[in-house]
Amino acid sequence: MKPQTPWSEGLWTRRPPDYPFLPDRVLIHPLTRASQTREGAWRLRIHFFFVDVWGDQVKGLGTATVQLFADGRDLGQPIDVVQWDAINLSDLTTNRAHYDHVTRTYVLEVPQEAMPDWLPRALEELAEKQSDADAAYRSFAGRLTIRVVYSMPLSSGQLARTSNDFVLAPG
Repeated sequence: MKPQTPWSEGLWTRRPPDYPFLPDRVLIHPLTRASQTREGAWRLRIHFFFVDVWGDQVKGLGTATVQLFADGRDLGQPIDVVQWDAINLSDLTTNRAHYDHVTRTYVLEVPQEAMPDWLPRALEELAEKQSDADAAYRSFAGRLTIRVVYSMPLSSGQLARTSNDFVLAPG
C-alpha cells in the first residue's frame, strides 16, 4: 500500500491521525500587542490558538515556545534571538492558566523583567514612528517578529512540530 499524499499544510504529512481533533497548526492572533502601562512600562501580550485539520479551533496539549527575532543591531551588535521558557500545555493547570475563554486564545504576557534590555527601547521607537510604518520598520531593531513553535508528541513516538510568525506592527 502506497502512503497517502500530504493532505494539509500543518503537522500531518502522510495521512490523517486516528483522532482528527488534534491541533494541526498554531496561529498567532492579531490581538498580539505591545503596549504601555499607565506607569510607562512596556508589556508584550502574545495571543495564539490552534486549529484542527478542518480549520476549527481546538485546545492543545504539548509545549509552546515563544521566540522574538529582530533583524537590526543594538549598539553595533546583531540582536540575538530571544526565547522564553516553554509553556507546558500538557500540564492542565498551566494550560488553563494561559487560556483566555473570551478570546479563545492562549495568552503569554511577557513581564518587563523578562524582556531583553533593547526591547523597550525598540518598542518606544516603534511607537514614536507609528504614523509612518516604513520609518518604524527602519528603526534600530528592524522588523520585530514573534514566532510561536508548538510541539506535540504523537502516539507513534514521533514529535510533531509547527510554527507561525507574526510581525509586530507599530502602534
